[in-house]
Amino acid sequence: MLFKHKYKSPIGDIGLLAESEFLLSISFTNPDFEGLEATLSEEQLSSVVSQLNQYFYEGRKSFDIYYKLDTSNFRKSVYETMKQIPYGTTVTYKELAINANSPNAFRAVGTTCGKNPLPIIIPCHRVTSVNGIGGYTGGLNIKRFLLNLEKN
Repeated sequence: MLFKHKYKSPIGDIGLLAESEFLLSISFTNPDFEGLEATLSEEQLSSVVSQLNQYFYEGRKSFDIYYKLDTSNFRKSVYETMKQIPYGTTVTYKELAINANSPNAFRAVGTTCGKNPLPIIIPCHRVTSVNGIGGYTGGLNIKRFLLNLEKN
C-alpha cells in the first residue's frame, strides 16, 4: 500500500511517498502525487517529517530513513557515493563520477542527479558543475536555499 503526505517546508510544499516503512519518493514538482493511488497519511511518514523538520530548523546533517530505490546498479552506486558528500560541502559532477569509480561518466552522473527520487535525503544539491551551481530538478532557487542552509 502506498502512503503520501504533503510536507510544508520553508522551500514550499514537498510531496512524500512511501510504501510500508520505505520512503520511495520526494517531489518538489508534484507534491500531491496527482494521478497516483495513495492514502493520505502523515502518521505513516512521521519519521521523515520529523527528520526534515530537524534538517530545516535544527541543523540535522544526515538522515536515518528507510528507503527503496528502484533503479540501475550504476545509479545506486552514484546515490550511495552522493550520500558520502559531507554536509555543507559540494563536489562537481566530475568529482562525483571519479568517487563513484566511473571517472568518464560525469554526464551520466549529472543525469542520475536529475533523476534522484529522494532529493535532500540523497543530497544531489551538493553536486555542482565546474562552472557554477549546475541544475536541480526542484529549481535553482531551491538548490541555492539548501546550499545556503548548510553553510550556516
